[in-house]
Amino acid sequence: MMFHCFWENTLNDPAVFWAMATSVFTLALVGVALKELGGLARTSRADFIFRLKNDFFTEDARRLLFLLEEDLLQFEDGEIPYFTIRKVNDPSLRDRFEELGVKGSTVSTYIVDDVLLGPLEDVAMFLKGKLITKRHAYDMFYTYVKSCSENAEIRKYIQSTRREPCDSDIYGDFDDLYKRLRKMEPKK
Repeated sequence: MMFHCFWENTLNDPAVFWAMATSVFTLALVGVALKELGGLARTSRADFIFRLKNDFFTEDARRLLFLLEEDLLQFEDGEIPYFTIRKVNDPSLRDRFEELGVKGSTVSTYIVDDVLLGPLEDVAMFLKGKLITKRHAYDMFYTYVKSCSENAEIRKYIQSTRREPCDSDIYGDFDDLYKRLRKMEPKK
C-alpha cells in the first residue's frame, strides 16, 4: 500500500516527479563521469609508463646494458671510483663496440648512476607510490633490474657508495625492487 502511494504521488505531483527525474538524471551523469574518469586515468597511466620506458631506453642505457650483460665492466675503487671496460681491444668485440658507440676504456660512476641505477631507483619509487603496478615494473624493467643487481661489479660499486653510515640506504629502493620483482619470476 505504501509503495503504491509513493508511485502515485510521484507520477501525479509534478514537483515530486521532476525532483525524482532530476535525481535519476544526476545519478546517470555521475555514473558516466566515473566511467570516463576511469578511462582517462588508465590512459594517463599508460602514457606515464610509455614515457618512463622511452626515457630509460636510450643509447647510453643500451651501451651500458651491453657492457653489463657481457660482463665487460670492472669496478675500480680508487680515490675517484670508475669502471674499466674489459676486452676493449678484443678484435671480436670491435664491431659491437662500434655499433653501440662504445668509446674509450672507462665509464664514469656518474654515467652508471644517471643512466642505469638512478632510473631503476625511480621505477622502485614509482612502484612504492603506486604510480605503476608491479606487473608493469616486472614486464618492462625486470630484465635490467636483474642484470644490474646480479652483476658483481655493480654490487661492488653499490657497496662502495654505502661506506659512510649516513649513506647506508643508497640504492635501497633499487634492492627492494629487485627482491619484489624476483618473486614474480616464473619457477623453473
